[in-house]
This record gives sequence, structure tokens and C-alpha cells, in this order.
Amino acid sequence: MNRATVARDQAFPSTVNRRKTIIVGAVAVVVLIFFAYLSMASLFPASISISPENGSTDIPLDGELKVSASWMRGNIKNVTVKQVSLDPLGAPTQSAMIDGQLNGNLFVRSDGQPVLQPDSRYEVTVEAELMELTMTGPRSKDVTETASFQTITTPAPVFTKDTQTVPIGEPIMVEFNTPIESFTYTLEPELKSTSQLDENNPTRALITFEGYEQGQSYTLTVTGATAENGANLMHPYIQKIVTTNPLKIFFTPGDGESGVSLSTRPTLTFSEDIKNPEIADQILSFDPAVLGGWDWIAPDKIEFKPLNDWTQGQSATIKLKGGTEAFRGVSGSYLREDVTSTFTAKPSKLIEVNLTEQKVYLYDNDQLVKTLICSSGSQATPSLTGRYAVYAKAEKVDMRGEGYFAPNVPWVLMFNGDYTIHGNYWSTNFGTPTSHGCVGLPLDQAEYLFNWTPIGTIVSIHY
Repeated sequence: MNRATVARDQAFPSTVNRRKTIIVGAVAVVVLIFFAYLSMASLFPASISISPENGSTDIPLDGELKVSASWMRGNIKNVTVKQVSLDPLGAPTQSAMIDGQLNGNLFVRSDGQPVLQPDSRYEVTVEAELMELTMTGPRSKDVTETASFQTITTPAPVFTKDTQTVPIGEPIMVEFNTPIESFTYTLEPELKSTSQLDENNPTRALITFEGYEQGQSYTLTVTGATAENGANLMHPYIQKIVTTNPLKIFFTPGDGESGVSLSTRPTLTFSEDIKNPEIADQILSFDPAVLGGWDWIAPDKIEFKPLNDWTQGQSATIKLKGGTEAFRGVSGSYLREDVTSTFTAKPSKLIEVNLTEQKVYLYDNDQLVKTLICSSGSQATPSLTGRYAVYAKAEKVDMRGEGYFAPNVPWVLMFNGDYTIHGNYWSTNFGTPTSHGCVGLPLDQAEYLFNWTPIGTIVSIHY
């Protein structure tokens, strides 16, 4: 009997196929694992996580500082936290390192206090060992990550060391460092006031008060405030408030000045620059009227330019209106009331009293017109030397003093308080100083001088 023989390469075909399938499957698994490895390395790189994130602001105080590394691929080696305190405008004032450590992924202070404080910037540095997935397999590397964030800003008024000057008709302005919803305050001394937030600027509050008076000072205390972010004022803030000082004015020539040059241009100098100079012609005038015009020669100085020189002995009165509708200084100051100032131009006539010679010389337009004999003050009661002007005249005056009384003294020219030039009816010793300080003349010469002398005439007394 013949028996068939099976060839080796054709034996058990199903077994061969299974082996091939297993090999292909194993390779596929390895490839999948490799691609999964690469995908994981690409999609989930090893990293450090810091919360709050870098650049975050307005972090609430109940927030927490968390630090972590990728799961199974990282080890946190060190965490340092620096706190930088900020002033109301966000500028750093001081800084300090916080002593603390990680509890799990939560950073806690060693003293048990909350880590996050208001009005602070935090600078966090994390050092970690991370496991990278590379083409050649896992590889360890040291990584440093930093983050900076800022906590919530508490409201605070931005006051200055200087006082705040409040012009009439304007409110006290309180600027806050952050938008606010409400605030409270006190004013000392107490006065009636109202407050409101600026509709166009939520960081600004306005306080309006009644009974404005210049030159007053107050103490403003902001006692509370709530910001739009929910934070509250940490403590009271104090600001000195003053109202404007009254506007002051200085006349040249001065009020009552006589012997003024005929070419003088009167000037008014104010205590500060004037912010409404254009109204000068409406509130400045002369009495009697003088032809000419006003010209501002500086922001705080105005000059009058007369069309012609002043006439000899001419008296002119400058009148300036005061009040809130008149000149206002740049600070808002104003003259409380109307002001006048009178000056007298140099007269053509001059009375010169020479005490050494006991003579009186009369000049008109610098020409000597007459010489008189006199009796001036004695050694015990001398006449005063100096340059004066006749401010009043009287035909008769009763004179009295210590140890004397002279009724009906005639032809009296008054030039310095009680000091006068007058007729002397009780003396016959002219040419000798015997009076109580006045300049006495014989009656006929006194009458001549009285009629010759206008008000404003200069009296020069010297040795």
C-alpha cells in the first residue's frame, strides 16, 4: 500500500498564520505605546502650576496660594514668597520674605497668619525637579518658575502733605485710589455740608459746604469708604482744608501820599495773579474822572496811564470795587469790600522852615517869592524835622497843652498831627525858638501864608 507524505512547508497552515498575527499585533502595540508616549509628552508636558496666575490683580483676601507640579512627573524642591507692600497709588513701600512651606499643594505661613494681605504684590519663585518624556526615554531636569500677582486694593483718599485750598463756590474734592461706592467723613470745626460721588469719575467725591468765609481752616477726616471691589477703608485719613486768604492790594502812590511826581503812573499790585483782568475798566475808576487808561504790566500789577501829566497840587482818588464779582485771584481770593486810595500831586508851592535861621522861605515853581520870620519849638519842646504836606486849614483854633492854653489862635496850617504853622499873638520874640513845637509867625505874615497856601503844599522842616 502506498502512503502519501505531507511537505514541511505546507504543514499546519493555521498555526503559522497565528504566529504571524501575534508578531504583527505585538509590533502594533509597541508602536501604539510609543505614539501614546509621544502624545503624552506633547500634550501633557511636565510643568509647574502656580495659582493665582502670573499677572493676576484684585485677588480677594480669602484666596489661597497653591503650587503643584505635574502628577507623577514632578517634585517641588523649594518655594519662596516675597510680599511687597503698596501705597494707595500702587507704589512699593516695603518688602519682606514670607516664612512658610507647602502643606500638600497649599502654601501656608509658619506663624499661621493668612498668606494674602490687601494692597500687596506677591512674587513667587518655585524650584522643582521635573521628569521629561523624550525619544530616548524619561529624563530628569531642574526647573524654576516665577509668578507675580496683586491682591485687592483697599480704598484710600489720596491726600497730600500740603493743605487743600478751596475757592468760593467750589467743593472740597476728595480723590480715591480706586472707584468707591460710598464714604463717610467729618469736618472740624463742624459746619453744614453735603457730599456726593462724581457722576463721571467714581474715584472722586465732592463735599459742598455752606457759609463760605475767606481765611478759614478746617480738618477733614475720611472715616470710612467702601470700594466697588468690596474692600473697606483700613483706617481714617486726615487732610487740612483752608479757604482762600482775602485778596490784598498795594497802591503806589500810597493812600494819603502827597508831593507825588507830576509824571507818576499810579499802579495797583495784588497779592497774587488776577485771573479775570479783562474786567478792569468795569471796576476801576477815578474821582474826579481822569482821562487815560489801565494797562496790565504783570499778571498781578496794573498801571494807569493818564492822558496828561497831573496838575500841581491835584488830588486824585482811585476807586476799586470789591466782592466776588470783582477781581479774583488765581486761588479764588477776592477783596471783601470796595477800596479807595487818594494821592496828591506835587504842588507848585513849597514852604521851607529853616530852624537854624528861624526863617520860613516860600517857593512857587522853585522860585523864592517871600521870606518870613518865625519862632519854632524851644529846646525843651523842639519842632519836628521832616517833609510833610498841609492836610487842613483853619482860621481860628483853640490850642492847649501841658501848662498852656491859647484860645482863638489864627491862621492855622496843619501838616503833622497837632504840629502846625500859625499866627502867634502872644509873642514878640520872633527869630528865637520859644514855642511848644509849632512854628509861630507874626499875625500879618501868618495871614499872608494862610491865604497863599493850598491844601497839599509841601512843608520841609530842617536845621
